[in-house]
Amino acid sequence: MRSIARLAVVGAVAGVLATATSGSAFAEDYTIYSAGADARSKFVAYGDHLYITDMTADGHSAIGIIEVGTQYYYWNRDGKGTTRHVDLDLPENHAMALGAVIGEWEGTPTGGIIWSTLSTATISTS
Repeated sequence: MRSIARLAVVGAVAGVLATATSGSAFAEDYTIYSAGADARSKFVAYGDHLYITDMTADGHSAIGIIEVGTQYYYWNRDGKGTTRHVDLDLPENHAMALGAVIGEWEGTPTGGIIWSTLSTATISTS
């Protein structure tokens, strides 16, 4: 009886692992807004496109953040209602972080970012 119970447990664990690790990864489009909705980052999976839109006339820039092992900061400094397009080339089927935040350009990628406005989500590349 003991070995039958052990086989049942081992079989159940193997089934859970197989279920948890199988399946295909897929990417989908995703949009995120900074806290306060002053900036919007939109990722379009087909072709790996990022769009960063400045939503308000507040004197701040909109910033889109991508993290796939390394963080990349894409600034839109053109003002309210403008959108910056970035054509990315990301590795296939990887988890990545997408962020939206505002800031005041100080000449460096992270200088002037108002971190309290950061919103992020974990998504998948195509």
